[in-house]
Amino acid sequence: MLYSQVAGQEEIKTSLIKSIDNNQVSHCYLFEGPEGMGKFELALIFAQSLFCLNFHKDPCNECKNCIKINSFNHPDLHIINEDGGGIKREDIDELINSIYKKPYEAERKVYIIKDAHLMTPQAANTFLKTLEEPPGDTVMILLTVNSSLLLPTIVSRCQELKFRNVSKETIKLYLKDFDDEKVELAANYSKGILNKAINIIKGKDDILKKREEIIKIFDRIISSDSEIIYELENYFEEQKDNIDSIIEIMIMWIRDIMFVNNNIGHLVINKDCIELLKIHEKKMKADSDIIEFMQNISDNIKSNVNYKMAIDNMILKIQEDFK
Repeated sequence: MLYSQVAGQEEIKTSLIKSIDNNQVSHCYLFEGPEGMGKFELALIFAQSLFCLNFHKDPCNECKNCIKINSFNHPDLHIINEDGGGIKREDIDELINSIYKKPYEAERKVYIIKDAHLMTPQAANTFLKTLEEPPGDTVMILLTVNSSLLLPTIVSRCQELKFRNVSKETIKLYLKDFDDEKVELAANYSKGILNKAINIIKGKDDILKKREEIIKIFDRIISSDSEIIYELENYFEEQKDNIDSIIEIMIMWIRDIMFVNNNIGHLVINKDCIELLKIHEKKMKADSDIIEFMQNISDNIKSNVNYKMAIDNMILKIQEDFK
C-alpha cells in the first residue's frame, strides 16, 4: 500500500511520515472523521510504514513485513472490532493480555481499533488504564466518527488527527478513469467523502436516483396549484427522516437555476438536466430569496417546529417564487 492510495488528508500523511522519520511516533493516535474518509486505510498504511524494513516516505511493499501486512497476515498487527459490532470489556481484556507480550516478529505491535466510540463504559474505563501506562513497543490507532463520543480522558491521551472533507478536484482526479459527467455529479453529491463518490459512480449509493425523484417533485410543485400540498402530504411524511437531504438537493437545484439565469453555466452541478433548468429559470422571480428561506425551513425542522406546517410553507414559497 502507498499513501497516495488514500485521497486527500495530505497534512495527516505528512505528520505521520515525519513522526517516523524523526523517531517521534506516539503511543496512541485518534483518527476522527465521517465514514468513508479513508481512516482505516490510512491506519493500515501507517501500520505498514511502522513495520516496513525499508521505509522511505512510503512502505517498500517488498520486505517480508510489507508482504505480510498487505495480506493481513502479520502477527503483530491487531485489528479490534473489525466488523464494527461493538467493543465489550472482554475484548479490551484480550487486548490488554496481548499488549504486554513481546512482539512476535517486528520491533513493535500495532493495534487498530475500529469505531472506538462503540466501547461499552466498562470497556472504555478498562482501556483508559492501559493508556495511562502504555508499553513502549506498542502503537494504538483509534478510529471514530466523533471524538466527543469517547471518554475525554481517553481523547486527552491520544494524538488527535481530524480527517477533512476531500476537495472536489481531488475526488475528480481520483475518479479520472470514469465517465466525466458521472464523475462531476459524484464529486458534487459526495460531500467531500471519497468512498461515497466511489459508491455513487458504481451505483451502490442511490443519491442520484433520489436526486431525479426530487427534481420531478420540484417540477410538479411549480407546475401545479396549491392542491399539490395535499397530493404530496404522504410523500413528505414518509420521507421525514430524509428531509435534510431532500431540502439540500432542492437548494442545489435552485442554485443551478440561478446560475443559468446569470449565464454562468460552468458552475451548474446538474448539467445533465440543463434543458429543464432553462424551463424553470424562465419561471423564477427576479428577486427571489428562496435559498435563504429553504435553509431557514431546514433549521426550523431541526428545531422541532411543526413538521407539516414547515413543509406546507416550503411548497407554497416554491410556488410563489416560480409562477
